Amino acid sequence: MPSTMKTPAAISPKEVAEGLSMSRRQVYRWIDNEELPTNQIDGYHKITEGQLAEKVGEEMAGEVFRRVAEAKDE
Repeated sequence: MPSTMKTPAAISPKEVAEGLSMSRRQVYRWIDNEELPTNQIDGYHKITEGQLAEKVGEEMAGEVFRRVAEAKDE
């Protein structure tokens, strides 16, 4: 992992969907059904690694956040 790459504090439902190779609609279903907790920031859902880990497990959540960090570092 490059030293300049920082894991984001929170990511969007779109980034979760891309990181898990699933539809954004499914992520929003999880949110609507309260299966995936989020924080509302300026009216937008943001998901922390801990919140995502509650739904998909720590290993998978960590991988999603690493992928997002790598994409932002490019």
